[in-house]
Amino acid sequence: MAYKLEFHPDAEAEFDEALSWYESQKEGLGQNLFNDYIAIEDHLKTMPEQFPLVMERVRRANLSQFPFSVFFVIIQTSVFVHAVFHQKRNPQDWVERL
Repeated sequence: MAYKLEFHPDAEAEFDEALSWYESQKEGLGQNLFNDYIAIEDHLKTMPEQFPLVMERVRRANLSQFPFSVFFVIIQTSVFVHAVFHQKRNPQDWVERL
């Protein structure tokens, strides 16, 4: 079964901001971050249960080459992404979205 991927609007905005910031540091770096995310997206859609629970229903998928984590919940046939978040930031910034 393939899960539908949905994003909290703030999660999309944060990720877009991160892509822009990395691209402004070095041309192509934002694309590298995007590719790192895409590498786990198929797993989010097909096997989201493989990622560990970090809170009651919240799971975390870590990107492999950048210090970002995808925090999400599984709701029936959807994977709802609450945050694509830099690992050094205060998690309280996104936890309130739950």
